[in-house]
Amino acid sequence: MSGTWRSLTSDELTGGTNHETAPFGTFAPNYLQRILIGIGKKTILKRGLFRGKYTQIILALSKGPLDIFFRDCAYRIWGENNLIEYGLLLNPDYNRADLDFLLTDASPDANFIDLGSNIGLYSQPMAKTAPIGKTISIDANPLMAKRLAFNANATGLNNLKIVSAAVSDADGQGSLIIRKDDVAIVAVEETSGGEIPIRTLGAILNEQKIKTIYGLKIDIEGHEDKALAPFLMNAPKAQLPKKIVIEHPEPDSDYPECTKVFAKLSYVLVGRSRNNSFYELMP
Repeated sequence: MSGTWRSLTSDELTGGTNHETAPFGTFAPNYLQRILIGIGKKTILKRGLFRGKYTQIILALSKGPLDIFFRDCAYRIWGENNLIEYGLLLNPDYNRADLDFLLTDASPDANFIDLGSNIGLYSQPMAKTAPIGKTISIDANPLMAKRLAFNANATGLNNLKIVSAAVSDADGQGSLIIRKDDVAIVAVEETSGGEIPIRTLGAILNEQKIKTIYGLKIDIEGHEDKALAPFLMNAPKAQLPKKIVIEHPEPDSDYPECTKVFAKLSYVLVGRSRNNSFYELMP
């Protein structure tokens, strides 16, 4: 992990102003906000360099968050420093290649895993694509888990199961740290006195009775080798994900232990986006 990290504040763990009780739609964009959102979606303002400040301008035109739809799923945008919110609000093609790779050819009963789920950029489309299967959404920040639960309820998803925990190679406790003050860039430090539970992925999946996995997405800020590699090496063959989207630490390389395990288990790199690599399990 590079850059300056700090501990999360209580608001970043539990939330500040409480709007969760207001029904979805309460904070629908007003007329002027809809115009600005439309402009953003069609211009350079939807790009990462501009999205954050432009989102703040839009949110300043009303009180409270914004209730929006992305890929036919409901999201409450809180207007905090969260790069995922900016993309959901302003870019209709946000992470399209990543999502399309994971969801293509998925059957209605497919199971998905979203490791580092935040407010559900991946989790909700996964669960909506496979309504008879299960989508397991895992996030170490309890605030993100709470907000994802609200979004999933607003979308009407009853097959999305949320686990509020960090994931590593052994059970334990940890603390959360944040970079760039962005709640989408949160990592776990394994410390015995930490307040965040740490679980193994295998234990979570067994608890949720997941025997097969169609697609798995993982973005946990440098903990990928400890969370995913041991699971893949010890999982039954039937439980190996058919598709994996994993954050890459460098544009042309992946986490070293995961890379070794992918090769050993016959995963093939089939593509990369700006932030992630796409792997598919060969027969």
